[in-house]
Amino acid sequence: MKYEISDEILNAHIDNELDPAERATLLERIAADSALRTRACERWQLKQMVRGAFPLPRTHAASTHPRWTTRWTNALAASILLVCGLFSGWFAHERIDTVHVPLKQIDAIRADGGRVVLHLFSDEPARMEAALHMAEQLANTRDKAGNPLRVEFIANGPGLHLLRSGGSPYAARVTALRQSHDNLRLIACHQAIERMHERGINVVLLPQVEEATSAESQLAERLTQGWRYLQA
Repeated sequence: MKYEISDEILNAHIDNELDPAERATLLERIAADSALRTRACERWQLKQMVRGAFPLPRTHAASTHPRWTTRWTNALAASILLVCGLFSGWFAHERIDTVHVPLKQIDAIRADGGRVVLHLFSDEPARMEAALHMAEQLANTRDKAGNPLRVEFIANGPGLHLLRSGGSPYAARVTALRQSHDNLRLIACHQAIERMHERGINVVLLPQVEEATSAESQLAERLTQGWRYLQA
């Protein structure tokens, strides 16, 4: 009997946290099992919503009735899945077109209360470099009232390497950025840290880096509270 594939494993694959052997085994199972394929697509759609591809509706009902918001989110995920039937696109990665946040995005952040989450889930050098540029730009930006934006930089999956002591190629830059901006929080995903520990990788975070139980729950909470989302 084949072992059951948990949602945790599917989430780890979507976040690029599986090693090559684990990934290959999972892809074989997904290709052969239509029910598992459906679950994988559903998980991917939900994560895409969290990552900003399908943002939550900004309505009074959504802000005052979190249960309604959850039902709306799940219904939207199901409808997108049925209409698109996506599977192949699950493995695609977005390209980085710029290392700067466009002015229209800055204006949208100001209009929504000056709060923004910047999400990194890759250790590709270009993405880490872009994430640092964006974090610095956002931390230096003022809201409508002239106050600094509130910025949370959340890293999970391979992106966690950016916030590791002894593992980050930009350790000095990350530390200096945090020390010079009180309006910037650096947050590491505890689940990603645990997965690295399971592989025998010791994770020591850089100074002033906080931990969240999971990147997904932290992002979902902030989006529900009306924060803007940006992906590095």
